[in-house]
Amino acid sequence: MDGFYVGYMSATAGYGVVLFVLRDREIVGVDAGGVRFDGEYEDDPETGGFKGRILITVPPNTSLVQGVNSGPSGMNYSTNFKMPPDFLEVPFIKITTPLGEVNVKLEKLRELDRESH
Repeated sequence: MDGFYVGYMSATAGYGVVLFVLRDREIVGVDAGGVRFDGEYEDDPETGGFKGRILITVPPNTSLVQGVNSGPSGMNYSTNFKMPPDFLEVPFIKITTPLGEVNVKLEKLRELDRESH
């Protein structure tokens, strides 16, 4: 699972692209607008996939794919998520956030190089 991923996000107000790194059960990510994603995941014995929680940190005056603007102070919110065992093969993963549903298609870009050069 460790590697660089691109997440294609879509919701009622549009779409966006996020770069994620998954490493040692942790997730970090960022989009072009400076929205940050920080979370963790674990095996989901119920589905054979994965489950986790992610904190989203939104800079001031940023519009999100759910149709919400973060306002002059920015915002933080967190959400739980689940991914099936074949998450790279499914058309999308639906995530219900406090701001509305988001569909995410993940694609692995490359492995992490653990060798030091």
